[in-house]
Amino acid sequence: MSSRHVVVLGAGASGVGAARMLASRGDTRVTLVARSDETPFTRMLITGVAFGPLPPEAVALPLPEVEFVADTASEVDVGARRVRLASGARLRYDALIVATGSRPRGLPPELPGAAEARSAGLVHGLHSLDDALQLRERLAGFAGAARIAILGGGAIAAETASTLRAQGHTVILIARSRVPGIAAFGAPVAERLAAEHSARVLTRFGRSVDAVAAADGGLVIELDRGERVVADFALLALGTEPSGPAPWADGVHVDGRLRADAPGVFGAGGVAVHRDEVLGSWRIDHWEDAAAQGAHAAQSVLHEFGAGADPGDYLPRSSYLAMVHGLVVSGVGAPACGEARLEDGEEFVARHEFGGRVVGVSGIGAVGTVVQWSPRLHEASA
Repeated sequence: MSSRHVVVLGAGASGVGAARMLASRGDTRVTLVARSDETPFTRMLITGVAFGPLPPEAVALPLPEVEFVADTASEVDVGARRVRLASGARLRYDALIVATGSRPRGLPPELPGAAEARSAGLVHGLHSLDDALQLRERLAGFAGAARIAILGGGAIAAETASTLRAQGHTVILIARSRVPGIAAFGAPVAERLAAEHSARVLTRFGRSVDAVAAADGGLVIELDRGERVVADFALLALGTEPSGPAPWADGVHVDGRLRADAPGVFGAGGVAVHRDEVLGSWRIDHWEDAAAQGAHAAQSVLHEFGAGADPGDYLPRSSYLAMVHGLVVSGVGAPACGEARLEDGEEFVARHEFGGRVVGVSGIGAVGTVVQWSPRLHEASA
């Protein structure tokens, strides 16, 4: 039996990616810890449950053959190298990979009417499988079209607005930014999508929410300058923030090799806040990148054990796709970290450069061209 024990906290893309990499070896014991009573699922597929025909079991995440514990990690004693679980049980580790992901941003607790709107079931999220099932049930309860206010303007907001509009619902897209989605797509793509939204759904860009209130079975959203928007309910798509056990409730700060500031501890995925010489401080929370981070963290663990090559610094090269109003939006790397420059040619493709390097590429209707950039990212720009 191996004397090396790696505990992986989190059974999403990054945690499963790490566990799968470690499970391929016969000399390391691996324990994968999920939240209590959680069935691991593929988060990128939950829109198919919320808005389509997918049953919940269709998005179950296949797990590698490792020890599996469904018992939320609540605290880590880094000195003793022990994880305390919600049940009171403790797990000792030789190396720990924190891959507990993120939590969705909600309405600010100080926002007038926020607590009452939540209690009345007038505010929904779309981050978990439970969220998707609740939203599916809510939409099924309308005999006709619903009026749905979406708060936010990133990838989830854009795709959801597009899907709901195609299903015949009235969509009001509300965002603080005048050009929402820059952090997700980069400025050129975000500007194009903002124009598409304005042509197809109701938009309130560059506006803030001052209060919400339940009224006549629906929700009244009071915006700045005194405007009121009435909807049947609101869907929150305000982005995410890292979520981890103590002492990393607000994220694990990691170096290029995904090492945390504690012996034998690594971070990966949505919980990881990166600091490196190439991109500065950054965080990415999408499925493919999270899986790649998990595998990289596992390789760093093996290197620390003296059982594998040094994987070097992690730099994002993963791709993503989104369908927005019939447009195929694609990206690779970290577009939000760089300054955008449109490429010459017929395709709508933007390079994102930071410190003389191409750190991301995004585009519309140019998937092949965008993805081909992946191996060349982080090289000096021409």
